[in-house]
Amino acid sequence: MGQQKTEAIQIGAVLSKRGKVTAMRSGDEMRILKRGDAIYSDDTVSTVRGATLQLRMKDRNIVMLRGGSSFRVNQYQMETPSAEVKRYDYAGGELRPSRKGL
Repeated sequence: MGQQKTEAIQIGAVLSKRGKVTAMRSGDEMRILKRGDAIYSDDTVSTVRGATLQLRMKDRNIVMLRGGSSFRVNQYQMETPSAEVKRYDYAGGELRPSRKGL
């Protein structure tokens, strides 16, 4: 009689990637990600050195990670179509601002 897992909520998907990128949820095995794979609310997504990753979130935002980074999404909840509540914990690695629109 094992513990029952709570159902994870999909909050995004892999838009593009280069190199080895992985995701892991508490109590689950690490999975190697490929383009189109789902990202869940309790995942920690990691990139190895030299890898890059772009995630498209459900609210159409894009999260970009460079090599040697980790990204944990603790909570993602859409209250209404016009107001989303998001909280992200940055686990480590390098962040850079988007240059879109410059």
